[in-house]
Formats: sequence, structure tokens, C-alpha cells
Amino acid sequence: MERTESRTEVNIGFGKGRIESLTDGIFAFGMTLLVLGAGYPFTVATLAKTPAHDILVNSVPDVILYIISFLLLAAFWVAHHSQFHHIRYIDRTLLWLNIIILMLVAFIPFTSTIAGIFPADPLASGVFEAHLLITGLLFHIQWRYATKDHRLVDPDLPEFIIRRGKEITLIIPVLSCVGIILAALNIPYGVAIYICVPFLLWFRLRRIR
Repeated sequence: MERTESRTEVNIGFGKGRIESLTDGIFAFGMTLLVLGAGYPFTVATLAKTPAHDILVNSVPDVILYIISFLLLAAFWVAHHSQFHHIRYIDRTLLWLNIIILMLVAFIPFTSTIAGIFPADPLASGVFEAHLLITGLLFHIQWRYATKDHRLVDPDLPEFIIRRGKEITLIIPVLSCVGIILAALNIPYGVAIYICVPFLLWFRLRRIR
């Protein structure tokens, strides 16, 4: 009875459904907004005078970064969905952690666009990497908070699922640290390192199983 009462106390009236609906909306908006940063680097005045070949060639970095950013947002969305599949209760700390995460997610189209406009600029890449690092770490912190002593999850949630969630949410932050180092060393196109994300997720999940 004490366990049930304590669980009831942490529920502040926000059901999971409302948080998940807001989350889906933010991710959908962010993914759609990414395409605006994948446009050609030409003004309307010069577009008519520019050969199609030049437009396509100069758009390649933007398109590549669009693909990478879209897949990263998809990875974050999957992580959020996986976490809230196991989270059963909501408290104020989790609510505000989630709001901050969504704020950073909605900002990804901006930092990715800057990195796309200046693909060889270490500062532009570094800002994008730092943004992803903070966002990824907050996903990790959110999961650790919810699962500590099974605070907001079922008391019988297996330990290997908790461990899997912690390890998976560290993949992007680790890659971001590597990317920041590459940017500090003035190595261009360091954001291409995120192409490894799907393969690392597959490898980690397979190993845990």
C-alpha cells in the first residue's frame, strides 16, 4: 500500500499521453523544418544565371547534413518512445527534463543549417556537435532519473532493460565528443561521424541480446 501511495503522489496530473503527443508534434515539426536548410545556396537573383550542375553540386553538403540530422532526430525520437514505453509515472522533474529536451530538439534545424552553410568551418560544426552532446546527455539523465530505484517505472522492470537504455543514450554524446575534438583540430566535415549511429545502435542492441 505504501508503494502505491508513493507512486500516486509523484503523478502531478500530466498523463503520458499528453507528453507523448507534444513530443511527436515537436519532432514532426523539427524533421519538416530540416528540409529548409537543405536548399540551394543561391539567391533568387542569381538562380536563373546559375547552371543546374552548379546548383546540384553546391547543394550536396546541405543534403548530406539534412539526411544525417533527420536520422539523428529519428534516433532521438525512438529513444524517447522507448523510454516512455517503460515510464509509468510523471513527476515535475521528469516533466521539466522533457520540456528542456524538446526545446533543444526544436533547435536542431537551426544549428544543423549553420553547419550545412559552413560545412568546412570547425566553429559551425563544433556548435552543432555541442548541441547534440547536450541533447543526448539529457536523454541519458532523464532515463537514469526515471529508473533510479525504479522511481518512475514498474518495480519489476528487468535490470538489463535499464542498462540497455543507459548505454544506448550514450552513443550520440560519445560521438559528439569525438566530433568536438575533430572540430577543435580544424578537421572539416566532422559531422559525418554520425553516419555511424545506426550501425552502433544495431551492434549494441545485438550484443545486449
